[in-house]
Amino acid sequence: MKKQEHSSLYKALGIVGVLLAAVLIPFFLAHPARHYADPLERALSLYQKGDYKQAATYFRQADSMGSPDAAFALGAMSFAGKGTAVNIPEALIYYEKAAKTGYAPAQTTLALIYVHGQNVAQDLEKGLDYAKQAAENGDVEAQMMLARWFETGENVDQDVEEAVKYYKMAAEAGSIDAKTALTLIYKNGAGNVSANEFSMRRWQNKIMRQKRFENIFQNLPPDHIEKIQP
Repeated sequence: MKKQEHSSLYKALGIVGVLLAAVLIPFFLAHPARHYADPLERALSLYQKGDYKQAATYFRQADSMGSPDAAFALGAMSFAGKGTAVNIPEALIYYEKAAKTGYAPAQTTLALIYVHGQNVAQDLEKGLDYAKQAAENGDVEAQMMLARWFETGENVDQDVEEAVKYYKMAAEAGSIDAKTALTLIYKNGAGNVSANEFSMRRWQNKIMRQKRFENIFQNLPPDHIEKIQP
């Protein structure tokens, strides 16, 4: 297995505010507080206001009630030192607690921590295992990450067939980047995957249908193409 040092969207996991905003804040916005009856909602409200210590208190309460969202949040806060001192062993305990429930964001986070060896000993096998778990649990970021690893040979032995498998998972979840990658693979051929005009056109058509739908949703002409400014 190759060990290559490549950058990642999650390389800077210390920016915990971005990570939590991407995963937990949408939950809060979709579920407005009902007099803060739910400690998780109260925790998210306090976190948004910058009161990290109080937020941690309510996250712990939600964690004690079995919330994987809360365990994930506590892991992220311990990892980055938000509302508490940096505590990597404690962060891993919380992340792993959430991951064991099948919580994909925690599995993806652990995958990146172990693959990049960020504040822990690098463990590519463990990172790959967590990434696969997250992908199977529907995490598009993990699916795309694995696809790119297998396509390029980053962190794993190159296997474009395996890359196609994960690109298809992400594509079925709506990722236009995955559909584009599949189109290019089938157009030119790559590694152990041969060029295939039928498959290329199939994914091209899926991209066009998705773009047409997105244009209609945005009140644009169906065939509108965004022009790149020079």
